[in-house]
Amino acid sequence: MLRLTKKLLVFLITFGSYGLYHASRKALSGVKSSMKADWMSNVTHKPLFNSDSEAKAFLGSLDAVFMAAYALALFFWGVLGDRLDPKKVVAAGMVGSAITLTMFGTLPKWFNFYSVPYYIFTYILFGLVQACGWPSEIAIMANWFGKGNRGFVMGAWAACQPVGNIVGSIFTAAILPLGYEYTFLFNSALIFLGAGVVLLCIDSKPHEANYENLDGERRRRSSASSRNETEEESEPIGLIEAVFLPGVLAYCLCNACLKLVNYAFFFWLPLYLTEAYHWEESQADQLSIWYDIGGIAGSVVGGYITDRMGCRSPLIVGLLVCSVGSLFVYAHIGPYMFWNSLVMTTVGVTVSGPYNLIVGSISIDLGSQPALAGNSQAMSTVSGILDGTGSAGSALGQIIIPVVQDTFGWETVFYFFMGLNILAILAIAKRCLLDLKALRRYGMETTPLLDTEHDD
Repeated sequence: MLRLTKKLLVFLITFGSYGLYHASRKALSGVKSSMKADWMSNVTHKPLFNSDSEAKAFLGSLDAVFMAAYALALFFWGVLGDRLDPKKVVAAGMVGSAITLTMFGTLPKWFNFYSVPYYIFTYILFGLVQACGWPSEIAIMANWFGKGNRGFVMGAWAACQPVGNIVGSIFTAAILPLGYEYTFLFNSALIFLGAGVVLLCIDSKPHEANYENLDGERRRRSSASSRNETEEESEPIGLIEAVFLPGVLAYCLCNACLKLVNYAFFFWLPLYLTEAYHWEESQADQLSIWYDIGGIAGSVVGGYITDRMGCRSPLIVGLLVCSVGSLFVYAHIGPYMFWNSLVMTTVGVTVSGPYNLIVGSISIDLGSQPALAGNSQAMSTVSGILDGTGSAGSALGQIIIPVVQDTFGWETVFYFFMGLNILAILAIAKRCLLDLKALRRYGMETTPLLDTEHDD
């Protein structure tokens, strides 16, 4: 009973902590219009930018440098997360995020200091410390939750990302009337407090708590001892070795395309709604949560379905196919709030849902596959590679998006997203075919989640 309580506590605290990571990233996304207006109308000094297109391009550059720093750091923190206590890595990233976010968004406004190099430098630092979170959170979850119902558990847990986005959007909309600088300050305070909760309330691995004595379950002593011996014999896997594990490269390529689209909605959706339909910024922030609500539904339901199927790639491919149609409809939906939010939710189900499954359930599948021969020191590394590759693609996209939008308009941006999702489908098409063959051979619920017999 105590073990179950501890597992629930780990689930909730890691869910909340990574939700705070995402909420803090949402701060800039929700105040872009306000920051842009401030940069261009500051009367104390010369305006930071002379035109709207220059300011928008710089905002895109900030998103890009954040994602580039985040991507590079993910490889580093992923490898380090298998060598250090992941709980401490998560907490360190949260404290660092609080400091750098305040430096970026609050201090320049308070001290009337507007500098392009300063904004770039502090947002790069923010990206570097934000990368502490995901690989180490995945490692903690993998330590506590086994293979049973992994898709549902990790699908529900990976919903921490859209939940964090929703909390960030609502929080930003509520604080924005005080001034955009306070959205950064209060987000920083929340994530700083969250770091203390992580350090004080959870263990990185089950065996760190003495469950035998607390529960009186002495029969666990021998199994825990043998597990510890196995873990001591395991060596952390190398970065290059992890890249060439079965299935890793295919999902990395898929995630490079899919994360670009998912994060484009994360970074640009409120600004798009403000510019395309002239809705108020706080109103756009609140409306944008429907994308994340769709992501939650797609992640949780998708995880449950893939558990029952015994494989994940066919559902992911099916959702991505549907995403092409939903993106086309959303590009032409027009300024009708009800229909806009409805189709936006569908886009969230078919884009954010598969993304959450890949970086959550698939990440653990790949980091614990038979090719690793029981090596438990690979989870954070594989997760860092998968998410780092996706972040690299997303970084490139944040440079391209404002250029495409400024040159051809928002409609063309959505066609760009459709093309990327088609490429994401092609990246895992072979994996999908192998899983479908295995599904026909073994039947539902008995299909190996990562059948590497015929994989390359």
